[in-house]
Amino acid sequence: EFSLCYLLEVGLNCVQRLFLYPFVKAVITLSPRWKLMAAEKLGRARGLTREERADWETKYRKVNEEIELRMEGAEPLLDSLAFYSVEKTGSIVLPIMCFLLMLVYHESEMGLRYNIDQHELLYYAMFSMCMIPWMSLVDVCILGSQELLYGWRVYDYFSYQRWRFSNRSRKWNLTSTVDESVSPSLQGFDLLCFSSQHYFILSIIALGFGTKMLGVTICLRQRYNLLGDPVFLVIVPVVIMCCEAVAAVCKFASNATIDAISWNGIWNVSQLQGAMDDVVASRLAVGEGRQEDLEQERQELEALNSDAFRHKFIEKNTPWILQHLFDLITPQILEDPGPDGRPLVEYIRDTYSNLMRTGQGTRRVDERSDISTDASDEDEDGRRNWDRAPLEGTNLAMAQRWLHSARKRMQFSKSVENLVEKKKMEHCSSCSAAWNSCEFLKAGLANVSGEYDPYAIDDLIRQFESSYSAEETDLTLWKSFFRNQARYATICNVCLDKVEQKARKKNVVYPGEGVVATRPGDIS
Repeated sequence: EFSLCYLLEVGLNCVQRLFLYPFVKAVITLSPRWKLMAAEKLGRARGLTREERADWETKYRKVNEEIELRMEGAEPLLDSLAFYSVEKTGSIVLPIMCFLLMLVYHESEMGLRYNIDQHELLYYAMFSMCMIPWMSLVDVCILGSQELLYGWRVYDYFSYQRWRFSNRSRKWNLTSTVDESVSPSLQGFDLLCFSSQHYFILSIIALGFGTKMLGVTICLRQRYNLLGDPVFLVIVPVVIMCCEAVAAVCKFASNATIDAISWNGIWNVSQLQGAMDDVVASRLAVGEGRQEDLEQERQELEALNSDAFRHKFIEKNTPWILQHLFDLITPQILEDPGPDGRPLVEYIRDTYSNLMRTGQGTRRVDERSDISTDASDEDEDGRRNWDRAPLEGTNLAMAQRWLHSARKRMQFSKSVENLVEKKKMEHCSSCSAAWNSCEFLKAGLANVSGEYDPYAIDDLIRQFESSYSAEETDLTLWKSFFRNQARYATICNVCLDKVEQKARKKNVVYPGEGVVATRPGDIS
């Protein structure tokens, strides 16, 4: 019966961690949106004023931003791992509590109340100790299942937290600066990085609550009166002094450096001096850490120093770089000389132009690389012959307006590329051709009729500007609006060519019926 009950508990724990707890968390996270939608429905029945409508839209936008932050970042994974770490710590502390119950078996009378003998507590303690490695295997399976179900990068997240903890700036990481993007209830878990400090705190809290419960139980069972004990006033200061002495000894041992036994304290902060190549080289020379980890660090270092990685990073993060470039540039910096000796303002202007052109010139899948187009050469010649005179007045305002719209379209399009790509189906939405019967399938946006439209993003941007403001550039707000309003379509290469040919023919105006023919006198 005990074994069956334990197996049932393990099964319920798996269901809870895989399905029930994420479902409850999602319901709690989405409940503010549902409340606002219900309030909007009730308000629509009785009519909303313009001020009430504006207030509701402001609240709805803030709620959507908060929900997106809580559900799409690393916070769901952080919450799940926090739940896992607490359970794992409890399973490790359980044998210790069983041994403590054996020591105070007659004083606490807890075992007697449940008809458990003292030698049976020993069996329970041994069983819980033997189940620790086996439950670790169950936890590995659960974490792998969560990674498949919800797309969490568990291993990458643990590797990142390990790197954060090893490169922390303070000895006790809980005193570092918190990440404001994480919920207040999870900021402590995020700071401790699931390190030895994290499990140390959990173990101290678990043992403290367990021993406190045992002490209160013994006092109640033995009917001990604190105020009636004449030695109570002596016991309290002695216990406090003992606790302070133990704390002082532990603090000294954690900070002391003893060369004779190669003791450098606990949780020392590694001082990184010089380049990262020097750090890796020193670790290789000393032999610190496992060879697999050192080899992985060497490969990652080579990847970070490669031009291909840097170009790919710039191409993937161009909208973010352009958005934060203005925060890094001040009028004082613009007066300094640039890396190439020219004024820094000219160097930054050229760099900005290169970033804006990043990703251009990409060929289509069916386009031959050995054939160039005449249009590209003509456009290049036209750009060389452009007038370099500065614009003024209306022309300047029009150019600035167009440039602002183009940058906004590029940033908004880049920010939702991954969302559109996730909606790619295995067949074409127009001709139902499967992926194995065409050259490629492309995910894109659809118009109101559900057909693929390469200019649907412009309609969504206009709707976004009409709903909020033409000057609104918050990408988080744009993503939230995009998820609610966007329609998706998957198109094959054949249908894509038809759409492009139709678009080219649409711009050509043919003479219709009843058009008067040109007379000789009309031509000078």
